[in-house]
Amino acid sequence: MPAVQLDIATPGERIARSLIDDTAALVSPPDVCLKINELVADDSTSLEQIALVAIRDPNLTARMLKLANSAFYGLPGRVDTVTRAVMLLGMGEIQKLVCAICAVQSFSRLSSAVTNMNSFWRHGVYTGLVAQAIARRARVLHPERLFVAGMLHDIGTLLINKRFPEIAQSTIVEAAGAEDVLAGLEQRDLGFDHAMLGGMMLESWKLPDTLIDSVYWHHAPNRARRAATEAAILKVADDVANCSGTGSYSERIPREQEADIACLKQFGIDLDCTGEELMDEVDPQFIEAIYLIVA
Repeated sequence: MPAVQLDIATPGERIARSLIDDTAALVSPPDVCLKINELVADDSTSLEQIALVAIRDPNLTARMLKLANSAFYGLPGRVDTVTRAVMLLGMGEIQKLVCAICAVQSFSRLSSAVTNMNSFWRHGVYTGLVAQAIARRARVLHPERLFVAGMLHDIGTLLINKRFPEIAQSTIVEAAGAEDVLAGLEQRDLGFDHAMLGGMMLESWKLPDTLIDSVYWHHAPNRARRAATEAAILKVADDVANCSGTGSYSERIPREQEADIACLKQFGIDLDCTGEELMDEVDPQFIEAIYLIVA
C-alpha cells in the first residue's frame, strides 16, 4: 500500500516539513523497528522471521523479555527466548512493544528545557492504554495498534518544544491543560500544530498509513482520510488521559473538560462506559506499563 500523501501547501506546512528534514539525523527510526513493521504488514511473514529480526538488537531483546515476563502479560512459565515471546504474544503485540521501546529510545533525544520527559511519556502510555481499552471494548481489529498510536500521538510537541521553546512555553501556559486549545494556539503562532508535525514525522519513518493518519488528525478526526475511527478513538483517549490525575500532558487537569465518549457514535462506536470507568480500567495497567516501557 502506498504511503499516505499529506498535502504540504501552506507556509506553515513547509516550515514543518523543513523541521522534519532537519531532525532526521538526530531522530531516526532504528532499522529493527522499520523491518518489523514491514514484516507485520506482510501476510506471509512467519513468527520465526519476526524473532530473527528482533534478536539483532540486544537491548531490545532484553527489554522485550523483561516485558514478556512481567505481570503485565501474565504469561504461563518463564519466557527466556524472543522466539517464545513472539509465539506467546503474537505479531501485533510484539510490534507494539518494539514501537514503544524504539520510540522512547529515539524521541528522548529531543528533550528540552520546556519538556518534562517523564510527564510526556506518562501521557503517551496512559493515552495508549485508554485507546487500546476503547478499541477492545468496540471490537476494533488489532487493538494493540491503538496503543502505539497513543504512545506516539504527541511526538510533534517534542520538536516544537526543542525548536521554538519560547512559543512552546507560552502556548502551554495559555492552553492551561486543554490539548485541543494547545493545537489551535500552535496553528495561530506557527502555522502548524503538534498533531500535524507528528503525523509528518511518522510518515518520514514510513510507518503504517493508519498510524500516520490517526496521529495527524487526532484533534480533528472528521478530517481523517483513511483512519477516521482510529483518530476518533485517539482523540477520546487523549481527552480521558488529560482529565486524569496521572496521565495529563501538562500535569494540569483542564477546567470544565470531560471526555466526549458519545462523539464516537458518529464513527460507528457505541461505548457503554464513562471516562471514569476507562480510568479505573487503565490505572492498574498504567503503573506497571510506565515502569517497564520507559524506565
